[in-house]
Amino acid sequence: MHSHHSHSGDYISHAEGQLEEMVLTAKKNGFTHFCLTEHMPRLDDMYLYPEEIDKKYTKLDLGENFERYLAHARKIQARENALGDIKILVGYEVEGIDDAHIEAANLISERTDMCVGSVHYVNHIPIDFNADLWLKARESVGGTSRELYKEYFELQYRVLKTLKPAVVGHFDLIRLFDVKDHDPTTGKDFHARTIQQDWPDVWSLIVRNVNFVVEYGGLFEINGAAIRKGWETPYPQTDIAQEIIRQGGKFSLSDDSHTYAQIGLNYHKVWDYIVNTLHLETIYHLDFDPTGAVTVVEDKTSELSLLSFWAQYK
Repeated sequence: MHSHHSHSGDYISHAEGQLEEMVLTAKKNGFTHFCLTEHMPRLDDMYLYPEEIDKKYTKLDLGENFERYLAHARKIQARENALGDIKILVGYEVEGIDDAHIEAANLISERTDMCVGSVHYVNHIPIDFNADLWLKARESVGGTSRELYKEYFELQYRVLKTLKPAVVGHFDLIRLFDVKDHDPTTGKDFHARTIQQDWPDVWSLIVRNVNFVVEYGGLFEINGAAIRKGWETPYPQTDIAQEIIRQGGKFSLSDDSHTYAQIGLNYHKVWDYIVNTLHLETIYHLDFDPTGAVTVVEDKTSELSLLSFWAQYK
């Protein structure tokens, strides 16, 4: 089994647990491939989170932490890949804040095996930290959810175009704190509207972004973190997942773990979504080819369904 997205408390203040123990837990839980993907350092103190401010961090601390992470992760990778029980890929998660961060990520990509291409900010305001900040971001771009979505998917496109990330992180993260209110652009309430039918301008951006990822061969993660945050499905929700399928996109698995207990958390629900809702016959994971280059490997869902891995969820 695989996960392409993880964090540890050693190097990320909003996570818990040691990087070494995260890898050991993944091994114990039956993972064969596990990507280490700590967040890239943010470039300005204005982007510090409360827990980082409490530690009296500056952007310099974030940069130093990230360098320590890369060195530590490479040591773990060399040891574990030699042992052969689990394959470790050393990567990072993009902070798609603005063009400066995207360009900085380009340099990091030269030193890592892969990256998770994500957007966590719109107009320099976090959109997945809490509902108040999500609303603040919405107000900053004109006050409608429709405009906020447009800004999010435009920024996502800039991340995709510049970096061509191996894995596209939580494609529709912008939905996490969406408020169930009246939409002045359509006159409809939250539950009565769909992006495809009611926001065609937003949907066209989604279609464009999906198309670009399909063209360069990136993977769309099916990310189980959404379930632990209250969703019935992983990211992305069914409407976008079906568009990815329609365009021939490839999906990968991620738990987006931030502590030991989240490694593989809700994977049985993720798998039910993959098999019984999306009806996927294949899933993909990153690996190394015989030359040491990162490659994409196809797996049959019918074969993965037979793994003893699933016994832990009974």
